[in-house]
Amino acid sequence: MISFGFWNLIIVIVVALVLKNNWRLDGEKAAWKNSLFLKSSVSQRLIQFFRQPIVNLLVQAAVVLVVIRFLCYTGWLVYFLNQPHPPLWDFQWYYVASKLAHQHLSPFNVEIFNQTFCTITKVCGFIPPFVYPPNIIPLIWFLGYFSINTAFKISIVMHIFAIGLALWGANILLESKSPALRTICTISVALIYGLVRDFQVGNIAIFIAVLILWMFILARKHQDILAGICLGLALCKPTLAALFILYFLLKRRFSLVFVSVVTVTSLVFLGLALTGNSLTQFLLDAARGFSLWQNDPSVSPYISISRLDLMVVGPRLFPNNPFFAKLLSDIIVLILLGLAGWYWYLQQSFTAWSKKIYLAEMVIVSCLSIGINYSQETSSVMLIPAVVFLLNDLLYQIRHCTFSKRRMSVWLAGICCLAVQTAVIHGWLIGSLAKRWNVKAGELPYIMKVTIFALPSYAILGITLSILVLAISSLRQKQVLKFEPLNRVSI
Repeated sequence: MISFGFWNLIIVIVVALVLKNNWRLDGEKAAWKNSLFLKSSVSQRLIQFFRQPIVNLLVQAAVVLVVIRFLCYTGWLVYFLNQPHPPLWDFQWYYVASKLAHQHLSPFNVEIFNQTFCTITKVCGFIPPFVYPPNIIPLIWFLGYFSINTAFKISIVMHIFAIGLALWGANILLESKSPALRTICTISVALIYGLVRDFQVGNIAIFIAVLILWMFILARKHQDILAGICLGLALCKPTLAALFILYFLLKRRFSLVFVSVVTVTSLVFLGLALTGNSLTQFLLDAARGFSLWQNDPSVSPYISISRLDLMVVGPRLFPNNPFFAKLLSDIIVLILLGLAGWYWYLQQSFTAWSKKIYLAEMVIVSCLSIGINYSQETSSVMLIPAVVFLLNDLLYQIRHCTFSKRRMSVWLAGICCLAVQTAVIHGWLIGSLAKRWNVKAGELPYIMKVTIFALPSYAILGITLSILVLAISSLRQKQVLKFEPLNRVSI
């Protein structure tokens, strides 16, 4: 995994020293001193196991190697993407759309987009059409001023900046000032596959995730104007952000929704003006482009191995029966929406229908956004709040509750499902296995479709269910603690 040359050895030493200096619990030690959670027999056996010198050394070595592997891969990726002819993938769509807008032409017209795409990128044939809404045009307008390679280098810098904002935002939401837990949070967030995959292909999912993350941080501080602007900008990819409009309407944060609607409406009409489009013509072009886009192998729920939303579960299990395929996917989605609605009702009932924003609610909406709508590997960056929620939930259990095997099993299930959304599954397992078959021709064996290649979708389902169970059970715990502060709670 790592070539232990002189410079690599220096990197290992530096990373080890940085982690060692930040591997401190500080104030958490005092808070956990009388923890009934940590005094349970299971916790004590686990603590004794990890305190063994050889186990402790192996854990530290594994953490150091994981961090170094991530840093080395990121460094290699930056170098690789700065070569004269780097792979541009998704970025090419944004660049071509921006170039067309500069010529006052519509990227939503299939023929115009295909012809220009072939001219600029030299990639011709069937090109999936540009299916983003017009409000994205003002946001990518600046790309058209540069050559494609220069614009991509600017995109790389912006992605690195966005990743930094994502890690910073996650640490703000973490309910602990402990350097050790902040380090664990940062490493865990960085391991989400979409974080690097988005960087690699030049998608905009990381920017949407960051806007939503900081929208939530600002909304909790009642800075609704700034939060509304963030949400309005994020709606350039509505599959990831649209559910938050409904959420804030239910929370009666009307000023935030109003600002976001004004922002997105302004961007829509500006985008239409820049591309020389009328709203009617855009709708006609978009409808035609969307029907063609659905024929692309990377989009088809029956063929695609990159999709991780739940709408592909039914088609993979029943490839020859569209009715049962759609019915199963719809039932799964309805169950999740029902549980989310039940949690929201309980939460609001306990808090007297408060306008306050809670992390669990935001995490559930984020999970539903990538679970019930079309989403691919890059969209897993929306799981950043889920990492923070699971860490915060563990902290709450340690501080206030007794150990519960049932609850910890649900928590561990959520952690395992999050682990599926890392490069171990997406890149090393699915990516390497996919090379053995002609995926675009639909030659994958049925058993592979419904097992290994469906793991990301099953993981999204598992993460959402585990967070819903933990969130609902936490409401009961907090109610008991509210009225019986001297007793510890178990569930």
